[in-house]
Amino acid sequence: MQQHPPALRHRTSALRRATWRIWPWLTWLLPIGVALFCLWRVATAHGELAFGIVLTSPLTILMAGVLGSLPRFIQPRAGVRATPARQVPALILLWWSWVAFAIAMPDRTIASAPSESVPVPSLLQQLAGGPAGGVFTNWVFVAAIVCGIAAWILLLMLASERVAIRHARRWERLGWAGFGLAPLLLATAGGIGVTIGQMQGDAAGEVRAQATARTPEKQLALAEQRYDAVQRVVSDLRAAAAPQGWEAQEACAESLNDDGLGWDAYRLRIEFHHAASLELDHDALTKALTNAGWTVTMDQEAPMAISASGPQGAELRLTTNGDAPFRITATAGSWWQSADQPVSDARCGAHGGAGVGDTGSTGGGADASWWPPLR
Repeated sequence: MQQHPPALRHRTSALRRATWRIWPWLTWLLPIGVALFCLWRVATAHGELAFGIVLTSPLTILMAGVLGSLPRFIQPRAGVRATPARQVPALILLWWSWVAFAIAMPDRTIASAPSESVPVPSLLQQLAGGPAGGVFTNWVFVAAIVCGIAAWILLLMLASERVAIRHARRWERLGWAGFGLAPLLLATAGGIGVTIGQMQGDAAGEVRAQATARTPEKQLALAEQRYDAVQRVVSDLRAAAAPQGWEAQEACAESLNDDGLGWDAYRLRIEFHHAASLELDHDALTKALTNAGWTVTMDQEAPMAISASGPQGAELRLTTNGDAPFRITATAGSWWQSADQPVSDARCGAHGGAGVGDTGSTGGGADASWWPPLR
């Protein structure tokens, strides 16, 4: 009587035979497909990441093909002629991870300066839409990478084992279910990311629903109060260094979602420099910081560099170096904002000198130059 290899003592299913036959094909076709997809993204959207993948595609396709073939290559020596039942779910997850990687891949346009680059939404983000779409697709993209690597490692481990197959029918049923469970797993990762983001508190301890429920007027008024609080701290530090001669370099409410992959939030940034060289009293500056409730995190005297952290995620940095002017930079936040009426503006520049009480907006949000002037 003819002796069957150990792996074929149980009747092999159509699924196991089919996956075994298409395994070498998909191992090469999927990375080639991703490279062609990225080439299309470069041609239509000028994606920077897509361009990088296209440039490195000869190497990445070769590596992906060789590594993807390795678990299958080491098995025929043991007499395997069909995908072992336990490997089918992992194999399907690996294939789905390639698809999810492509459709959820975030990108930015190619530009000579980073400030000129703009986000390129992924295909999945365009389908999901809304501010949650960026968070969802970002988590799916990360989950695709993690699941793909984990599935390959699992395949390699299972291929190296010489263990008799038990409960083959159950593994085959799981393999069939994997065609639906694998994308569901990746989508669940995206849903978890959205839920975590909705529950995460900002610098004031508020969740997104609390912050975005405010009217645009209340949202802007609160941002002005926060701006004024940062102003008072910076004013005290300037007074401790020199009573006059200060020039405003920056005053802005800066968006924290420029890439479109997170929730809409903003932070405040204010910067001054002194027009002349100063004989600085290092101890007086550090004392002014500690008296104001700040925690000094870095203290260097020559050249002077003092960093401090304060409430609600605020940061201060005082620096001078040789002929470079003495600078005070304050960054505060971040706080949630609504996408339809944002506090932040795309522009961050020197203060415009508007009068107290003036309010206004430029572009999609409020410009800090409309707020009470720097003093």
